Amino acid sequence: ASFADLAHGLLPAVVNVSSTIKADSPTMNEEGQGQLPDFQFPPGSPFEDFFKEFLDKQGRNGGGENAQPALPASSLGSGFVIDADKGYIVTNNHVIKDAQEVRVTFHDDTTMEAKIIGKDEKLDIAVLKVDTDKKLTAVPFGDSDKMRVGDWVLAIGNPFGLGGTVTDGIVSAQ
Repeated sequence: ASFADLAHGLLPAVVNVSSTIKADSPTMNEEGQGQLPDFQFPPGSPFEDFFKEFLDKQGRNGGGENAQPALPASSLGSGFVIDADKGYIVTNNHVIKDAQEVRVTFHDDTTMEAKIIGKDEKLDIAVLKVDTDKKLTAVPFGDSDKMRVGDWVLAIGNPFGLGGTVTDGIVSAQ
Protein backbone atom coordinates (compact mmCIF):
# COMPACT_ATOMS: atom_id res chain seq x y z
CA ALA A 1 0.00 0.00 0.00
CA SER A 2 1.18 3.49 -0.87
CA PHE A 3 0.49 6.93 0.57
CA ALA A 4 -0.82 7.74 -2.91
CA ASP A 5 -3.66 5.22 -2.48
CA LEU A 6 -4.60 6.69 0.90
CA ALA A 7 -4.40 10.28 -0.39
CA HIS A 8 -6.47 9.41 -3.47
CA GLY A 9 -9.26 8.03 -1.27
CA LEU A 10 -9.25 10.96 1.17
CA LEU A 11 -8.74 13.96 -1.13
CA PRO A 12 -12.49 14.25 -1.87
CA ALA A 13 -13.07 14.80 1.88
CA VAL A 14 -10.61 17.71 2.11
CA VAL A 15 -11.92 21.24 1.45
CA ASN A 16 -10.57 24.74 1.13
CA VAL A 17 -12.31 27.11 3.55
CA SER A 18 -12.48 30.83 2.79
CA SER A 19 -14.15 33.55 4.81
CA THR A 20 -14.66 37.30 4.75
CA ILE A 21 -14.43 39.24 7.99
CA LYS A 22 -17.36 41.15 9.51
CA ALA A 23 -17.15 44.93 9.15
CA ASP A 24 -17.53 45.42 12.92
CA SER A 25 -14.68 43.03 13.70
CA PRO A 26 -11.70 44.32 15.69
CA THR A 27 -9.62 43.28 12.66
CA MET A 28 -11.41 45.93 10.54
CA ASN A 29 -11.07 49.73 10.58
CA GLU A 30 -13.92 52.27 10.50
CA GLU A 31 -14.10 52.10 6.70
CA GLY A 32 -14.69 48.32 6.88
CA GLN A 33 -11.24 47.56 5.49
CA GLY A 34 -8.84 44.93 6.78
CA GLN A 35 -6.03 46.23 8.90
CA LEU A 36 -2.82 44.74 10.13
CA PRO A 37 -1.97 44.72 13.83
CA ASP A 38 0.14 47.70 14.89
CA PHE A 39 3.81 46.86 14.95
CA GLN A 40 7.09 48.44 14.02
CA PHE A 41 10.35 46.82 13.11
CA PRO A 42 13.30 47.72 15.32
CA PRO A 43 15.44 50.52 13.84
CA GLY A 44 17.89 49.10 11.32
CA SER A 45 16.03 45.78 11.05
CA PRO A 46 16.63 44.01 7.72
CA PHE A 47 12.89 43.30 7.62
CA GLU A 48 12.09 47.02 7.45
CA ASP A 49 13.28 47.27 3.82
CA PHE A 50 11.99 43.81 2.98
CA PHE A 51 8.40 44.67 3.96
CA LYS A 52 8.44 48.37 2.95
CA GLU A 53 6.50 47.89 -0.31
CA PHE A 54 3.91 45.69 1.41
CA LEU A 55 3.41 48.17 4.25
CA ASP A 56 3.15 51.06 1.78
CA LYS A 57 0.33 49.29 -0.07
CA GLN A 58 -1.47 48.72 3.23
CA GLY A 59 -1.15 52.42 4.09
CA ARG A 60 0.87 51.43 7.16
CA ASN A 61 4.24 52.93 6.30
CA GLY A 62 3.41 56.62 6.23
CA GLY A 63 1.42 56.29 3.03
CA GLY A 64 3.51 57.54 0.19
CA GLU A 65 2.62 57.78 -3.46
CA ASN A 66 2.15 54.00 -3.78
CA ALA A 67 -0.22 53.71 -0.82
CA GLN A 68 -3.48 51.97 -1.65
CA PRO A 69 -6.55 51.46 0.53
CA ALA A 70 -6.53 48.15 2.36
CA LEU A 71 -8.75 45.43 0.95
CA PRO A 72 -11.52 43.79 2.98
CA ALA A 73 -10.03 41.10 5.18
CA SER A 74 -10.38 37.47 4.22
CA SER A 75 -8.99 34.19 5.45
CA LEU A 76 -8.11 30.85 3.86
CA GLY A 77 -7.54 27.43 5.37
CA SER A 78 -8.25 23.74 5.11
CA GLY A 79 -10.99 21.58 6.48
CA PHE A 80 -12.34 18.09 6.07
CA VAL A 81 -15.75 16.45 5.99
CA ILE A 82 -16.49 14.42 9.13
CA ASP A 83 -20.11 13.51 8.40
CA ALA A 84 -21.00 13.00 4.75
CA ASP A 85 -24.76 12.60 5.36
CA LYS A 86 -25.20 15.75 7.46
CA GLY A 87 -22.57 17.88 5.70
CA TYR A 88 -20.40 18.59 8.77
CA ILE A 89 -16.89 19.92 8.19
CA VAL A 90 -14.10 20.60 10.69
CA THR A 91 -11.67 23.52 10.27
CA ASN A 92 -9.64 25.86 12.48
CA ASN A 93 -11.39 28.59 14.42
CA HIS A 94 -8.87 31.22 13.26
CA VAL A 95 -9.98 30.60 9.66
CA ILE A 96 -13.62 31.53 10.37
CA LYS A 97 -13.20 33.92 13.33
CA ASP A 98 -15.49 36.96 12.97
CA ALA A 99 -16.58 35.68 9.54
CA GLN A 100 -19.51 37.28 7.76
CA GLU A 101 -19.44 34.67 5.01
CA VAL A 102 -17.87 31.21 4.90
CA ARG A 103 -17.46 29.20 1.70
CA VAL A 104 -15.98 25.77 1.14
CA THR A 105 -14.48 24.50 -2.10
CA PHE A 106 -14.32 20.76 -2.65
CA HIS A 107 -11.70 18.75 -4.54
CA ASP A 108 -13.87 18.85 -7.69
CA ASP A 109 -13.96 22.71 -7.51
CA THR A 110 -17.59 22.79 -6.30
CA THR A 111 -17.97 25.83 -4.02
CA MET A 112 -20.82 26.36 -1.57
CA GLU A 113 -21.82 28.46 1.42
CA ALA A 114 -21.25 26.98 4.87
CA LYS A 115 -22.83 27.79 8.22
CA ILE A 116 -20.80 27.96 11.42
CA ILE A 117 -22.27 25.37 13.79
CA GLY A 118 -19.81 25.68 16.65
CA LYS A 119 -16.33 26.86 17.53
CA ASP A 120 -13.79 26.78 20.31
CA GLU A 121 -11.21 29.55 20.35
CA LYS A 122 -8.92 27.87 22.90
CA LEU A 123 -8.72 24.62 20.93
CA ASP A 124 -8.74 26.55 17.60
CA ILE A 125 -11.41 24.31 16.12
CA ALA A 126 -14.70 25.01 14.37
CA VAL A 127 -17.51 22.93 12.89
CA LEU A 128 -19.22 24.04 9.69
CA LYS A 129 -22.24 22.66 7.85
CA VAL A 130 -23.09 22.62 4.18
CA ASP A 131 -26.55 21.82 2.88
CA THR A 132 -26.22 19.87 -0.34
CA ASP A 133 -27.56 16.93 -2.29
CA LYS A 134 -24.02 16.31 -3.53
CA LYS A 135 -22.57 12.99 -2.36
CA LEU A 136 -19.81 13.86 0.10
CA THR A 137 -16.85 11.78 1.28
CA ALA A 138 -15.98 11.85 4.99
CA VAL A 139 -12.67 11.20 6.72
CA PRO A 140 -12.96 8.21 9.06
CA PHE A 141 -11.55 8.71 12.54
CA GLY A 142 -8.87 6.35 13.77
CA ASP A 143 -8.29 5.08 17.29
CA SER A 144 -5.74 7.40 18.91
CA ASP A 145 -5.24 4.87 21.72
CA LYS A 146 -3.59 2.59 19.17
CA MET A 147 -1.18 5.28 17.93
CA ARG A 148 2.45 4.80 18.93
CA VAL A 149 5.60 6.87 18.77
CA GLY A 150 7.23 6.02 15.45
CA ASP A 151 3.97 5.50 13.50
CA TRP A 152 3.74 7.15 10.09
CA VAL A 153 1.08 9.84 9.65
CA LEU A 154 -0.26 11.61 6.58
CA ALA A 155 -1.46 15.22 6.43
CA ILE A 156 -3.69 16.33 3.56
CA GLY A 157 -4.80 19.93 3.16
CA ASN A 158 -5.99 22.63 0.78
CA PRO A 159 -4.95 25.83 2.54
CA PHE A 160 -4.44 28.13 -0.43
CA GLY A 161 -6.78 26.56 -2.95
CA LEU A 162 -3.84 24.75 -4.52
CA GLY A 163 -5.71 21.48 -4.62
CA GLY A 164 -4.84 18.68 -2.27
CA THR A 165 -1.44 19.06 -0.66
CA VAL A 166 -0.04 15.92 0.94
CA THR A 167 2.87 15.44 3.32
CA ASP A 168 3.95 12.77 5.75
CA GLY A 169 5.56 12.58 9.15
CA ILE A 170 6.25 10.38 12.09
CA VAL A 171 4.54 10.53 15.48
CA SER A 172 7.33 11.82 17.71
CA ALA A 173 5.62 11.95 21.12
CA GLN A 174 2.40 11.05 22.85
